[in-house]
Amino acid sequence: MFRKAVDRATSALEWVSIACFIVTVLLVVVAVGLRPLHIAAPWSDEGACLLFIWTSFLSAAVALKRNQHIRIDVLLVKLPAGMKRRFLWFLDLLCLPFCLGLLYGIYQMMKASVYMTSSVLETPMIFYYLPLFLGFFMMAVYLTLSLVDFFLGGGGKEGGR
Repeated sequence: MFRKAVDRATSALEWVSIACFIVTVLLVVVAVGLRPLHIAAPWSDEGACLLFIWTSFLSAAVALKRNQHIRIDVLLVKLPAGMKRRFLWFLDLLCLPFCLGLLYGIYQMMKASVYMTSSVLETPMIFYYLPLFLGFFMMAVYLTLSLVDFFLGGGGKEGGR
């Protein structure tokens, strides 16, 4: 039941990040298209920046779940299957406290930025930190599930988390 909820949340993250990416591209096209006409559109630059932050951190969480993060796998490809699984578990064990520490720091930044706004759109700055919090929260969930699977003798990580 919990895993179904996590899968639904992952699907939602994926669709939100796709939508943010599409709108980011459109805003950049608008900004570039208006430039030769000498029409300033600072709102498009700031909007594209905000949406790119959302795209980046939500997509990073989805990539972690699918085990598709970029990594240097020179050592990993030379390990036998059992050792590879333990090595991936060790990497997850290292990443989890990193994500939890970032969550704490992001929460502190969110508390500090409650009354701040962006310069052009006057968007509350909490919207700039929210995708970081959501992304790293979901990464922590995925890493925790992966570690639980390892301890319970679940499947390997080749097909994702």
